[in-house]
Amino acid sequence: MTNSVIDILEAHRTHRNFTDQPVSDDTLAKIISTAQHAPTSQYLQAYSLIEVTDPTTRAALGKITTRAMVGTKGRLLVVLADQHRNAKLAATPDAKRALTELDRFMGSVEDATLMTEAMVMVTESLGLGSVVLGSINNDTQAVIDLLQLPALTLPVFGIQIGYPASQPETKPRLGLDALLFKDHYAEPETYQVELDKFDAQLHDYYQQRGSNARDEHLTDMTREALGTAAKRRDFLMIARRQGFLPEIED
Repeated sequence: MTNSVIDILEAHRTHRNFTDQPVSDDTLAKIISTAQHAPTSQYLQAYSLIEVTDPTTRAALGKITTRAMVGTKGRLLVVLADQHRNAKLAATPDAKRALTELDRFMGSVEDATLMTEAMVMVTESLGLGSVVLGSINNDTQAVIDLLQLPALTLPVFGIQIGYPASQPETKPRLGLDALLFKDHYAEPETYQVELDKFDAQLHDYYQQRGSNARDEHLTDMTREALGTAAKRRDFLMIARRQGFLPEIED
């Protein structure tokens, strides 16, 4: 089957190194305006984007994300969960309360997530590359302060877009047996064969890739990934400070 969307997704890889070639305003506008057609919860479009151009702010975000390249190459956007705009539009106490509670908080995070993924796909369809920066929330409060974010907004992702300086290998993915279940949830023990198969593929990928080859296994990587949680334990508290989730007790 030949399909440009399938081809783009199957060829996806994260790009962390970009050339000095500038991304034009027209190209960036096309990426964003096309990605806007992604699904949005209740058609509230509860997200906003901030392009960061100030060198000092970019450098600060580079330190927060631990990615020095964030401070220099390509275009850098911060994707926000944003109910501030909708609260202004609705302009009643009941509406504002509803927009702050869990349902609409989750809706705004979902909108920001879908928008980010759509931008990744459009970027790659145009021959550019990107890296999604969840690490923007290594210091959420610092990002809020740097970008002067008002109440009912919260940074969800950064995304850096540019022309790739290299072509990293594509990473393997779990097989369907490990994530597509029928009628009820399946415990991992029931698809251990698939997990072992994926672990072997993952190990081979890290052993054979062109840079930073190393010995990796699925269980070790899973444990290592949890280390970022320690940097983000204050996220819920900050979300509440931004006006979200008033129904949660202290």
